[in-house]
Amino acid sequence: MAKAAQRKPPIAASKDAAASASPLPWILAIGAIILAMVLPNLWSGSDAVPPKPPKSPERGGTPAANAARLIGCDPAVEEHLMCPAWHKAGFCRLGKMQSKQRCPRTCGLCEGVPPRNPQVARSDRCRRDNVTAAVPQGELTPLFERVLASYPEYSPEALSTSPYVVLLRDFITPDEAMAFQRVCQPKFERSLAGDQLNPVRTSYQCWCNFPGCFTDPDVHNVTHRINELLNIPYNNGEELQIVRYESGQFYRRHHDQNTAVWAPQGPRVLTFFMYLNDPASGGETAFPALNNGKGLVVEPKLGSAILWPSTLDERPMDADPRTDHEAMPVHAGIKYGANMWVHQFDFKTPSERGCELTYVNTAGRTPSREHQYLVADGRVPSYEETVQQAMRPGQ
Repeated sequence: MAKAAQRKPPIAASKDAAASASPLPWILAIGAIILAMVLPNLWSGSDAVPPKPPKSPERGGTPAANAARLIGCDPAVEEHLMCPAWHKAGFCRLGKMQSKQRCPRTCGLCEGVPPRNPQVARSDRCRRDNVTAAVPQGELTPLFERVLASYPEYSPEALSTSPYVVLLRDFITPDEAMAFQRVCQPKFERSLAGDQLNPVRTSYQCWCNFPGCFTDPDVHNVTHRINELLNIPYNNGEELQIVRYESGQFYRRHHDQNTAVWAPQGPRVLTFFMYLNDPASGGETAFPALNNGKGLVVEPKLGSAILWPSTLDERPMDADPRTDHEAMPVHAGIKYGANMWVHQFDFKTPSERGCELTYVNTAGRTPSREHQYLVADGRVPSYEETVQQAMRPGQ
């Protein structure tokens, strides 16, 4: 009862509520805010709040894009060596680029510079974007001569000169060789001969077409080194194929050129094969037709690589039958190796677009019926046009 007697009567409580609901305090608070905003400008002589500076037309709207333009849009500024692999892995698109500021041109952050592989209509997925042959007529011999003369660090040796087969004894380091084996260990599956299972080839293969492989720094450094050695664009090389031969496994006599001239990537022109370990016994690479039919045999040796042509020097769109070869059976232990096949034209761009002609065998000078539209619509040059593009300048 004592506490109840201390309560304010209802009338008094109503007066307090009315006082607290008065608008005067709110008016005073709003006025103070307005004065705080206006006084600094009055003091400085300005009659309005300065507008935000407009976006520079040379810059995009995001800090990442601005930073990229400042750091790397100048063509003289070299992008990171890994940029093509990071782009291929989708890092630009997914915002996962580790060094995005160093890949602005590759990622398409520079005005007027398209990304490495812009999206195209599905009907253009097999389009040939470049029409300059990687190894034009008469340029195979100079390529091999340059490799022999200009790269003493790889201890090159010509095992054959007609056609050339070049051995590079010190091309890949043990750590790099182990990187190939490590990234592919869970990915090996039965090898295909061309694009199907065949008893002529009994080994296992791993295509380096997944991010865990082609974005591995060691793997990409080796890829870049091959491109530099051959003076071939990155896009002209197929994805590396890592192979594993167990005891008794082999690949019978075959030829690497299995792509039609009319396919967007054109024929395979070079093979670069690396040995990734020392098998206990066997596993040689043999060229039965060389040395006037006496043959040539190359022993597998960790760190070494061999380079040979698949097409003729004077007819760079036609296969050279002299470079038939085979992987001899492994007698003991395991043999690891890695192939890179180089095409006359861009392979990776149509491959990344999903062009089926980059992963099936094709043949002949005329497209198959289902692919004749490629030539008819001008997406791929005809056989005659392609041959002309591979001629010596001025012919």
